[in-house]
Amino acid sequence: MRYVLLVYEDEVAAAALAPVRRAFAAALSAAGVLRGQAALKSPDTATTLRRGSALHDGPHAETGEPLAGLYLIEARDLDTALAWARRLPLGDGAVEVRPLAEAA
Repeated sequence: MRYVLLVYEDEVAAAALAPVRRAFAAALSAAGVLRGQAALKSPDTATTLRRGSALHDGPHAETGEPLAGLYLIEARDLDTALAWARRLPLGDGAVEVRPLAEAA
Protein backbone atom coordinates (compact mmCIF):
# COMPACT_ATOMS: atom_id res chain seq x y z
CA MET A 1 0.00 0.00 0.00
CA ARG A 2 1.19 3.51 -0.72
CA TYR A 3 1.27 6.17 1.99
CA VAL A 4 2.10 9.84 1.86
CA LEU A 5 4.06 11.48 4.66
CA LEU A 6 2.88 15.10 4.67
CA VAL A 7 5.37 17.41 6.39
CA TYR A 8 4.04 20.53 8.11
CA GLU A 9 6.60 23.08 9.29
CA ASP A 10 7.78 26.61 8.76
CA GLU A 11 10.33 27.60 6.14
CA VAL A 12 13.13 28.21 8.64
CA ALA A 13 12.87 24.68 10.06
CA ALA A 14 12.57 23.17 6.57
CA ALA A 15 15.75 24.92 5.45
CA ALA A 16 17.65 23.95 8.60
CA LEU A 17 16.64 20.31 8.27
CA ALA A 18 17.38 20.01 4.53
CA PRO A 19 20.73 18.18 4.99
CA VAL A 20 19.32 15.52 7.32
CA ARG A 21 16.22 15.21 5.16
CA ARG A 22 18.47 14.23 2.26
CA ALA A 23 19.85 11.43 4.44
CA PHE A 24 16.30 10.37 5.34
CA ALA A 25 15.33 10.26 1.65
CA ALA A 26 18.47 8.21 0.93
CA ALA A 27 17.45 5.74 3.66
CA LEU A 28 13.95 5.46 2.15
CA SER A 29 15.49 4.89 -1.26
CA ALA A 30 18.00 2.32 0.02
CA ALA A 31 15.13 0.41 1.67
CA GLY A 32 13.29 0.41 -1.66
CA VAL A 33 10.19 2.15 -0.29
CA LEU A 34 10.53 5.68 -1.73
CA ARG A 35 8.13 6.30 -4.62
CA GLY A 36 8.42 10.09 -4.80
CA GLN A 37 9.12 13.22 -2.82
CA ALA A 38 8.67 16.95 -3.18
CA ALA A 39 9.39 20.11 -1.27
CA LEU A 40 6.90 22.92 -1.70
CA LYS A 41 7.59 26.59 -2.22
CA SER A 42 6.51 28.97 0.54
CA PRO A 43 2.78 29.38 1.30
CA ASP A 44 2.79 32.93 -0.06
CA THR A 45 3.25 31.45 -3.54
CA ALA A 46 0.00 29.45 -3.26
CA THR A 47 -3.22 30.31 -5.02
CA THR A 48 -6.41 28.84 -3.59
CA LEU A 49 -9.62 28.16 -5.45
CA ARG A 50 -12.90 27.47 -3.67
CA ARG A 51 -15.98 26.57 -5.66
CA GLY A 52 -18.26 29.57 -5.99
CA SER A 53 -15.58 31.99 -4.74
CA ALA A 54 -12.89 34.11 -6.26
CA LEU A 55 -9.26 33.00 -6.32
CA HIS A 56 -7.07 34.29 -3.55
CA ASP A 57 -3.36 34.19 -2.93
CA GLY A 58 -1.88 32.20 -0.10
CA PRO A 59 -2.87 29.00 1.63
CA HIS A 60 -6.53 28.21 2.17
CA ALA A 61 -6.41 28.32 5.96
CA GLU A 62 -4.40 30.02 8.62
CA THR A 63 -2.78 27.11 10.40
CA GLY A 64 0.20 26.63 12.69
CA GLU A 65 2.66 25.23 10.18
CA PRO A 66 2.12 25.22 6.43
CA LEU A 67 2.43 22.11 4.31
CA ALA A 68 6.12 22.09 3.40
CA GLY A 69 6.59 18.87 1.46
CA LEU A 70 5.84 15.20 1.13
CA TYR A 71 7.28 11.74 0.72
CA LEU A 72 5.38 9.03 -1.14
CA ILE A 73 6.31 5.60 0.21
CA GLU A 74 5.32 1.97 -0.25
CA ALA A 75 4.69 0.16 3.05
CA ARG A 76 3.05 -3.15 3.89
CA ASP A 77 0.81 -1.52 6.54
CA LEU A 78 0.17 1.60 8.61
CA ASP A 79 2.55 0.50 11.37
CA THR A 80 5.41 0.30 8.86
CA ALA A 81 4.52 3.73 7.43
CA LEU A 82 4.40 5.17 10.96
CA ALA A 83 7.81 3.67 11.71
CA TRP A 84 9.24 5.58 8.74
CA ALA A 85 7.40 8.75 9.79
CA ARG A 86 8.98 8.52 13.25
CA ARG A 87 12.42 8.53 11.60
CA LEU A 88 11.68 11.69 9.60
CA PRO A 89 13.78 14.60 10.94
CA LEU A 90 11.31 17.15 12.26
CA GLY A 91 11.60 20.35 14.28
CA ASP A 92 8.46 21.72 15.93
CA GLY A 93 6.30 20.77 12.97
CA ALA A 94 4.27 17.65 12.34
CA VAL A 95 4.05 14.77 9.90
CA GLU A 96 0.70 13.39 8.79
CA VAL A 97 0.64 9.80 7.50
CA ARG A 98 -2.18 9.11 5.09
CA PRO A 99 -2.86 6.13 2.83
CA LEU A 100 -3.43 6.86 -0.83
CA ALA A 101 -6.79 5.89 -2.28
CA GLU A 102 -5.94 3.20 -4.79
CA ALA A 103 -7.73 3.39 -8.15
CA ALA A 104 -10.41 0.73 -8.57
